[in-house]
Amino acid sequence: MPFAPLPDTVRRNVLDWHGDRGRRWLEDLPATVDRLTSAWDLHPVGDPFPGGSTAYVLPLDRADGTAAVLKVDLVDDETRSEPTALRAYDGEGAVRLLDYDPASGALLLERARPGTPLLSHDFPGLDERAAARERIALACGLFRRLWRVPVPDPGLPPLPATAGLLKDWSERFALTAERTPALAADLALGLDLCEALADPPELGIANRDNHMSNVLTAQREPWLLIDPKPVLAERAFDGAFFLFKQQFHGPLGGGELLDAVAGGLGADRERVRAWAMLWTVAEIAGAWSDDDLAAKRAVLDAIRAA
Repeated sequence: MPFAPLPDTVRRNVLDWHGDRGRRWLEDLPATVDRLTSAWDLHPVGDPFPGGSTAYVLPLDRADGTAAVLKVDLVDDETRSEPTALRAYDGEGAVRLLDYDPASGALLLERARPGTPLLSHDFPGLDERAAARERIALACGLFRRLWRVPVPDPGLPPLPATAGLLKDWSERFALTAERTPALAADLALGLDLCEALADPPELGIANRDNHMSNVLTAQREPWLLIDPKPVLAERAFDGAFFLFKQQFHGPLGGGELLDAVAGGLGADRERVRAWAMLWTVAEIAGAWSDDDLAAKRAVLDAIRAA
């Protein structure tokens, strides 16, 4: 089978983010795709999907005509346990895991069709703010359904836990504060939040990458989640990145946004706020310009005041 080239944006990300490891992955990718399409009897039906970060995502049909997607990612700590979450979801609110290759970490997935992201889905008759409220309700309702206590599966990678994330953040904040005194107040808040959130009231499969572009229209269910980056966490954690992203981009914000997210997740409002603030501090620690820093501090102020 001729190898369909990786989108240029994905290739650049792989090289920029992973250096020599990424280069070796790119060199091995054609052979990996050829091996898996042969082993799983897959027949490509189009070019790789654009827009991913570091994954080669190819639409195919299985031998029985089932529409599928081959996803070969450069596996790291965030993506390694994606198959574990998808197996636990078992198609309820997320694309089904059809097969898994432990050697490469590649996934054979159900293809969501038509596959329009919730972010760009039209809601006729609704203005911008009403459409945003509808999107948030749909997304958070789906995230709420997906949160569940996992059943161990020895054939799949283990799920990371928030204890590891909190430890990593604490170490990073302390080191960054030493190097960048101008961020000291923000990072001190982050350290306090790490301590406050260290004893969760529950643990289940949550997602560190909840956003509206990963919720797609489908036929088997109206909406299906793709690309989870799972972590063992309380329900409120599902609002961390999602609320940060919504506050950053609007149009809703402040207390209205926090109420909508916490209510949609069925999670404690103050713990959703705390996780979103902590995520925002992590974003502040990695700000790439003065303007970016100012924008993320404005997000932190808005969430704190909500």
